[in-house]
Amino acid sequence: MSVTRSQLTGGPAYANFNSQNIQFTEDSTVEIALVTDIISASLYGDVDEIYKDLVVKAVGRPLFYDTAALATMFPYLTGVVGTVFPGGTDKPCTWNSNNGDVITLTSALIGKMPELELGVDGPVLGRMEIWGVIGNGDNPGTANSYYTLQTGQSYSNPAVPNTAVLGRQEFTGAWGSIAGFTSFQAADKWTISHELKLEPVTIQGRTRAFKLVSYRVMAKCKPLGPSMSQVDAALVAQGSGAAGGVRLSTNSANLVITGSNSMTVTLGNAALKTAGYVFGGKPLRLGELGWVSTLSIANGGTPSQPALTLA
Repeated sequence: MSVTRSQLTGGPAYANFNSQNIQFTEDSTVEIALVTDIISASLYGDVDEIYKDLVVKAVGRPLFYDTAALATMFPYLTGVVGTVFPGGTDKPCTWNSNNGDVITLTSALIGKMPELELGVDGPVLGRMEIWGVIGNGDNPGTANSYYTLQTGQSYSNPAVPNTAVLGRQEFTGAWGSIAGFTSFQAADKWTISHELKLEPVTIQGRTRAFKLVSYRVMAKCKPLGPSMSQVDAALVAQGSGAAGGVRLSTNSANLVITGSNSMTVTLGNAALKTAGYVFGGKPLRLGELGWVSTLSIANGGTPSQPALTLA
């Protein structure tokens, strides 16, 4: 079979969402996978499938930590439970390739926020997902109701704003006034992971939007600074103050992780949840510690501190 070189199309891309350009550290993807129900027959087994739903998923790992784009990449940090995403107006997202290919999601939302890996080497942001649902008021029979495909479009590289940094640097932690943790560092990296719950809103089996159900955050590192006894006291797993039914937030404080050049990451009302110790010829004694954000809702149901604040 003959192959012409004009068939060998390809090229990297950047995304534009909510008026923000997002460049990536590695290859990105746009996946269009139908959700189906299988038709089964007693005589023949599985014979066919019925098209039921679709959520387009675009995945990429952002290159820059851009303070101007934080609200776009991390929309749920101060979100109100029950809010519908996307809102009443469609927000398109374009995937722009340098060969002129463009895929535009008709109505997009952030499906997975980037996790953070804070340290001197490697990208500081993990992979993010941008999801595309059917356009507002559209049906699947409507042209471009989910996405638009274009070729031969004009292209120029996006400018890098002065609000963007790579973010690779040393970080110092401060966990309130808790003994041993007022100023400490990670032996390697800090990892910040999201506990995000989005619930699809389906009408006759088709996803029309998502509702924010819950958001928490967890930070982990192998610390350098506190002693074993200080870790034990901060964990409150035994001894004074420890008892079944005690809330973790009883021994909580803001955990502030500050970069040496830029970036500040704050876990609101963070409580120590996991700890451990390592024994061997190479590793340091303290194993990985994990903090989880808690929400103080005593003041009329309004959290006193967001679960995660980025600056």
